[in-house]
Amino acid sequence: MNLFNRKHLRPTLICLTGAIVALFLAQIPNDTRSEWFRSLIRPEVLPRSIESKIGFIWTTIFMLAGVGTAAAIASMHEVSWKRLQVGLILAALVLNMCYTYTFTHLHNLWMATGIAAGLALLLLVLVATTARRLA
Repeated sequence: MNLFNRKHLRPTLICLTGAIVALFLAQIPNDTRSEWFRSLIRPEVLPRSIESKIGFIWTTIFMLAGVGTAAAIASMHEVSWKRLQVGLILAALVLNMCYTYTFTHLHNLWMATGIAAGLALLLLVLVATTARRLA
């Protein structure tokens, strides 16, 4: 499947544009320079240098979501499967934004952890439905 085929170019561009818009929306409640954020005790496994890479990480997440959505739309599978995949990807993006808002704006670590766990489960379902279809 070629996402850049003339037939698939429009859905690909729409999905990538949507991903870029979502990326900018996710940055609105960002509060990572606050005293509260800097006072958090980070696990030793997580290096402090990763904080400078957060912009790149978010950009990658949202761009991959856009490409994944375009790939689902451009696939040769039936419409119900495409809707399921696009719905799961959109749900993952919404949970990502909810996590960011809950963590950086509300400062509620327990709720943010619950949202992150829900996101992890949702991503497992997304990977499982894709893997099952490809098998």
